[in-house]
Amino acid sequence: MKSKVKQLGIRVDIELYNILKKVVEVRGEGISSFGRRAIKKELARLNYLSEDEKKALGLRDDND
Repeated sequence: MKSKVKQLGIRVDIELYNILKKVVEVRGEGISSFGRRAIKKELARLNYLSEDEKKALGLRDDND
């Protein structure tokens, strides 16, 4: 059975990494969780996600 999960790797400069590390520590989450949410929010902004998915991310639609 094929996995329904794919792994991504990204490179960031040390300054961005240090900021990201501070943010996730304060929020009590991992870098992967933060990255997945950031990707979903950008996809929502570009209208690739449903209205329900946008709402679950805390994003309002333009009619609100």
